[in-house]
Amino acid sequence: MSGNPVPVEIKQSGVRELRISWNDGQVNDFDVVELRRSCRCAACVDEITGSQILQPSQVGEEVRPQTIRQVGNYAIQVNWSDGHTSGIFTFDYLRQIAQGQVVPPPNGAGAEPGIGSEGTHGKQGGGCGDSSCGCG
Repeated sequence: MSGNPVPVEIKQSGVRELRISWNDGQVNDFDVVELRRSCRCAACVDEITGSQILQPSQVGEEVRPQTIRQVGNYAIQVNWSDGHTSGIFTFDYLRQIAQGQVVPPPNGAGAEPGIGSEGTHGKQGGGCGDSSCGCG
């Protein structure tokens, strides 16, 4: 992962905000409820089709991170107050969320803009939604 930004600090910056400071000087604030809704694990997004399984309305406004731990040198894992523990957020995916580059997954009825497939040809799971590339 040489050259790619990595977090140097992750902390709560408000009741619903998680702040990540990166080694390249960028600082991003994430709404924790929206972050939970953007989980790309197999319980939240179909591994074969990339379709959204988790509907945004299934995540309550009171959901909060309970613990956050780094996974290798590429991601964080969040254990949520709603009991969800299987998702990880790669550093690349977090940066894409912060930059508004995430698009809804295919067939994501009810999916909100900014939540879902990230258009990186399956690198984050679930495929990119481009049927010509073969990843999804």
